[in-house]
Amino acid sequence: MAAMMEMDCWKGDWGLPSVDRDCLKVMAYAQFAGAPIKVHRDRRLWRNISAHYPVFYSDGRTLKSADSIIEHLKQNQFDADSELNDQQRADILAYSSLLEEKLLPALQYTWWVDAKNYTEFSRPWFAKTMHFPFNYFIPGQLQRTAESSLEVRRGGLHLLDGELSQNVMKDARYCLNMLSERLGEKEFFFGESPTSLDALVFSYLAPLVRVPFPSNTLQVHCKACENLVMFCSRILQRYFPQDPQEPQTAPKESQATSEEVFDDPHKTRNQILSVLFAATAMVGYALFSGMVQFEIVDDDEMDDHGMMDDEGDDYQAQE
Repeated sequence: MAAMMEMDCWKGDWGLPSVDRDCLKVMAYAQFAGAPIKVHRDRRLWRNISAHYPVFYSDGRTLKSADSIIEHLKQNQFDADSELNDQQRADILAYSSLLEEKLLPALQYTWWVDAKNYTEFSRPWFAKTMHFPFNYFIPGQLQRTAESSLEVRRGGLHLLDGELSQNVMKDARYCLNMLSERLGEKEFFFGESPTSLDALVFSYLAPLVRVPFPSNTLQVHCKACENLVMFCSRILQRYFPQDPQEPQTAPKESQATSEEVFDDPHKTRNQILSVLFAATAMVGYALFSGMVQFEIVDDDEMDDHGMMDDEGDDYQAQE
């Protein structure tokens, strides 16, 4: 019997099992390979302040990257690529590099750098999804991470207005066209059975197809590639037909019930820790921003009555 496998990941919405690319990659691969992973969405965030998901637990091990999790599954006989030949395995590496180089920057830009999307959509959605106090700082943290990545990859902060958007969108459209041409009329990239390449491509494309971005230039181009849209819909219908993650429009009563069942054992402790964390953060901000200052006065500057010397005195001693 396989060891118990659990995974923490970001929540989903709009018919997606998760909104996070790495989480989608692992979840899709696990479904393709038949790996019985118990998924927890947005669990124990107070232990994961970096908000980096997925986090995978199995046989006393904790893994924190999609590739290491998939490799672990393969080592435990959950291998969706077992029937592939050497050329096909090389193709997976090539397309992985293509997606990371050409499509990932555009996704980061769409989610976190595009001003309209960030202020009207991404930040409000993540803030609404997470509990206090994490909803105050994690969206900004995710944005800074995306900006830093774009700066390293494309020199984003040093480009003229609009230049970064034009560059990343041009590369993304080229990548989408390549994927569409490669897929053609096949159900999956290597035929009738999905592999790790299908999980990888799905993780990139599914949010583009389903997430309602206000600024949706790249999304329009993706939806014009009908075979890619059908590819994502096919995977969602076959492998995530009745996903337990309800969208944010679900009745509040049912959401509260499910959260209470999960959080009851440590609910009070978590609430106390959240309040303490928030208080510490606010005090720290006040100190570092100069809103609160302390003045140390030596005892030698005090007179016998405990009042300050006349030279710097703001008060008059009472007779």
